[in-house]
Amino acid sequence: MRTILLLLTVFSPLGVSGQSKTFFPALTKVSVDTTYDATFGYDKKATRLINKPCHLLSKKDPLYCEKDEVLAEWKLVAKFKSVNFKDSLSIIYSEGMSADPGFVIMTKTDKIIGRFSCTGFYINSSGTIYTSGHVNNMYDRRRKFQIQPDTVTEVKQPYNYVGLKGKALKDFVLYRDKDGDEIVAQIPKGYDVEILLAESATKDFEMDLKFLVKTDFGLVGWLRLEGFGDQVIDGLFYAGD
Repeated sequence: MRTILLLLTVFSPLGVSGQSKTFFPALTKVSVDTTYDATFGYDKKATRLINKPCHLLSKKDPLYCEKDEVLAEWKLVAKFKSVNFKDSLSIIYSEGMSADPGFVIMTKTDKIIGRFSCTGFYINSSGTIYTSGHVNNMYDRRRKFQIQPDTVTEVKQPYNYVGLKGKALKDFVLYRDKDGDEIVAQIPKGYDVEILLAESATKDFEMDLKFLVKTDFGLVGWLRLEGFGDQVIDGLFYAGD
């Protein structure tokens, strides 16, 4: 149980963002944390909503905790059961130790099979999961996962949609390719641009550093950042910092 406690408090770095649109109309949606605008969407046929902090669970529940016992209290959001899986799964939310919201999925044997740094978590009856939120990334990154026996796998995208408009915080260059020296446009500080897509990171906690950007005029080119601390466009920054 102490291992579970540790994993719930450290699985994601800083950063949060809420959702403003209504996605997946077939799912029922509830708030699990008003501080970080965290939302849980579920199918009533496969999910039993609980949405209780760990200290309000039955003392016989393996996820029970004493109030103020832990640095980052978690909440048992729901129990998920599907014909594709033998046993039910627990879906747990925690705000983390330092504004680090996210969800985990755990088996009856306390094995964590999936961790999700996000503020929006949506699961349908087949075990397909969609996540969103400006957590652990430089923008609101949308992802798709599928629950498999004893694991969760991500459905990889060729690119990640960004859809962020902002002003250039300093002069920078847009290139024709992700690699190469051919320049499409030189952007001056204060110019309006829109980030269309990001090259998809291949690992969790890896930052996207190459972005397809459209100028106010309509030219498109690649922005190549030197690191996640390289603040070039207003609104594109590491995990809310």
